[in-house]
Amino acid sequence: MTLQLISRIAPQEYISEVGAYERLASALETRFIKRVLFLHGTKSMKKAARYLPDLSRQGIQVVDVLFNGECSNNEIQRIIDLVKNEKINAIIGLGGGKVLDTAKAAGYKAGSVPVILLPTMASNCAAWSCLSVLYKDNGECIGHEIYPSQTSLVLVEPRVILDSPIDYFIAGVADTIAKWYESDLLLQQTTRKSLALFFAREAARQCLEIPLNHAEKAIQDMRDGRLTDDWTQVMETNIMASGLVAGFGDEYGRATAAHAIHDALTIRAETHHLLHGIKVAYGILVELVIENKMDEMQRLLPFYRALGLPLSLADLSLGDLSMDEIRDIAVSALKPTSLIHMHPMKCTVDTVYNAMIELEKWSEQNAVK
Repeated sequence: MTLQLISRIAPQEYISEVGAYERLASALETRFIKRVLFLHGTKSMKKAARYLPDLSRQGIQVVDVLFNGECSNNEIQRIIDLVKNEKINAIIGLGGGKVLDTAKAAGYKAGSVPVILLPTMASNCAAWSCLSVLYKDNGECIGHEIYPSQTSLVLVEPRVILDSPIDYFIAGVADTIAKWYESDLLLQQTTRKSLALFFAREAARQCLEIPLNHAEKAIQDMRDGRLTDDWTQVMETNIMASGLVAGFGDEYGRATAAHAIHDALTIRAETHHLLHGIKVAYGILVELVIENKMDEMQRLLPFYRALGLPLSLADLSLGDLSMDEIRDIAVSALKPTSLIHMHPMKCTVDTVYNAMIELEKWSEQNAVK
């Protein structure tokens, strides 16, 4: 199998340390940036504010912009218009994945305006990757876009992320382990000799092994408010290692079936309150059924239980779906733009539908009595 291989490995600079935000003003100065658009959410700003420098004292003009809630084409265009009308030199995005993805999309589409990202949660690899996941204004996922330019700077302040909601951290762990399962067959089956693909596979391996070995303790450390090595390692795996898989591997390391199931689930309004990684966690199990890896499902079962990850449609508030409604999700998973077409097993609607039904039987058999 020959797929595209263009490595877009990492942000130009990445700093993860206590006090990272203190570097922001000097980073802007060294980039000759004098006027920034600061895009953020309300909750994220409240968490981060006490660690942020006063940029105005450094002679930097700030246009403060509150994020509208979805990384949609309308929101991206709104930011682009502000960048152009306000004569902005750079965009700073502070918040979760949708804020960061909006900043990246708007920065590129406004003419490759430099983007600086300050993630306030470790719920995905948005701070690392050079792509944006796009949604309709109503929350329905419509795909993703990849950009040829990387983020200029990522600043990770561990104290802010440690103080973020634990359920987002858990969702990030689920999204991270998907990197291994989704890239596994693609990277196994290629005959292409490339050091980039070797690095992609090693990064994917860490996306599984580090969470399996350290995530439970890291989550407890987070509950206790303790900035430990276990927590830091899992936090950075969510942000960095997961981004390196596609960063090195390109189409060989892209999302496939698990994320296609996530995208399909978003056609149901009942799932819109669920975090991205939670729906991906369910998608991992569907993918493993498709690949007939029942032993691997049994290996993951204690981990899923410990983290409270979904094993069935009922765990996604979809327990009352009819067979036709389940098939509708399978149909959506096979739409022409779906990521599932990257999967080497050439899935069909029946493949996905049957896997979802089989997963319901498996989860029932493995229910805690």
